[in-house]
Amino acid sequence: MKIMLWVWPVNALWAGPLAIWAYRAIGNGGKPRISADAPAQAPGGMGDMHHGMGKMVGHDMGAMHHDMSNMTGHDMAGMHHDMANMADHGMAGMHHGMPKRPFWQSIVAGTLHCGAGCTLADLVTPWLFAAAPFLVLASPVFGEWTLAYLLALVIGVGFQYGGLLGMVPETGAALVWRALKVDFFSLSAWQVGMYGWMGFAIFGVFGPLHPTEPAFWLMMQLAMACGFVTAYPMNWLLVKTGVKSPM
Repeated sequence: MKIMLWVWPVNALWAGPLAIWAYRAIGNGGKPRISADAPAQAPGGMGDMHHGMGKMVGHDMGAMHHDMSNMTGHDMAGMHHDMANMADHGMAGMHHGMPKRPFWQSIVAGTLHCGAGCTLADLVTPWLFAAAPFLVLASPVFGEWTLAYLLALVIGVGFQYGGLLGMVPETGAALVWRALKVDFFSLSAWQVGMYGWMGFAIFGVFGPLHPTEPAFWLMMQLAMACGFVTAYPMNWLLVKTGVKSPM
């Protein structure tokens, strides 16, 4: 899933080494793992193969050309049919043999997918709000949180759209609607944990925080971790009920 190439580095902005560990353990860049038990290819292996093929060309290719010229149209059609069947079965077997990601890892990936939109929104919102502040329920804090939520929802729907594209039958407006439904529940669950921690930090410990202060970004990092904790069960439920596709 190409969208995950953006998800991992974005989450590393707040999770740091934990995001790198998750990428190596779960994401792996979409590349297949090489088992430690797999036999290593000798350095000269490719050279030996080319050398062997070179020997074949002079002697065997002529014989093969002679044999093929003697084959009838019926034989050629049969060979084509057999090769097509072999390709179909081979591809199916290869797909079946691909290792399946454990369920919990799929939920972690899906939760971080949601967290990427929240992260980008929370990076941009403090500066936008500082330029044009407003009040919600007579509080600038709630005003900033409202702006952050709406911006995160827009970005999150874009991430969900990219993640669902090609994985579900819907396209166009129907796919946007499905992405909105998925991201609304997942994002809202994330923001519960995040705003809960930031509310504790602002109203219970530090008082008003400004994005130019290191304490603001430290509290934001911890808030994102809390958001992951509260969003994980929601993503588990969304996947179990079929609302969200596993990643």
